[in-house]
Amino acid sequence: MGGCSSQSVTRSLVIALVAFFVACSGGSGGGGGKASPKTSPPSSTTPPATIDLSKPIPGGSLHGTPRPPLENTGTDYVAILTSLIGNFRWLTENPDVSVVSDIYAPGTAEHDAGVRNVRYLVDRGWRAADDAYFIFSVEAGDSRPDAVSMRMLDSMDIERVVDSAGQQVGGGRPRDPKVKTWSVVLSIDQTGHWRIADFGPAEEESVQLLRHWALC
Repeated sequence: MGGCSSQSVTRSLVIALVAFFVACSGGSGGGGGKASPKTSPPSSTTPPATIDLSKPIPGGSLHGTPRPPLENTGTDYVAILTSLIGNFRWLTENPDVSVVSDIYAPGTAEHDAGVRNVRYLVDRGWRAADDAYFIFSVEAGDSRPDAVSMRMLDSMDIERVVDSAGQQVGGGRPRDPKVKTWSVVLSIDQTGHWRIADFGPAEEESVQLLRHWALC
């Protein structure tokens, strides 16, 4: 949703965007495959700026909510990656190109892909509304002063994109497989902030991915 690898929209927006291009070429019945417009119930209080990634997140529930705090300093790599993913989940439902550089390391293929995909959504007034995303586990692997490899296991039911009215764009795409394992590389900048430098399917040992990223 090039280079060393590309996160599935980084997480899978690329797949979702390709899917709706195909789906939009013709009707699919049942109201053209569009969901009913989603409206937020009136509330007198501002929802807390937290995202609990240990529980399935209902589709579209992060839209219009405050951005969660980004905690990406220190050496608690599990907490750092969880915070980065939480911010990414929020970003896909509240597209803002300026936020990409807070999550992905500038100068990497992941950052460039993130900018392109988020800008694509912004230009069309679209956003993601994935259903039941949550993280099973996050583990730190090999590390060095400027980078650390991670392994993350997550789950999602359906990947979908909606328009400004909350209507589904194209057909929703069930995630296949529902549960995936990812290899992630975090890099640190001169100010001590960690960001995602590489993200892809765990087809290699994390230490190998770290060495591969170091050569890019």
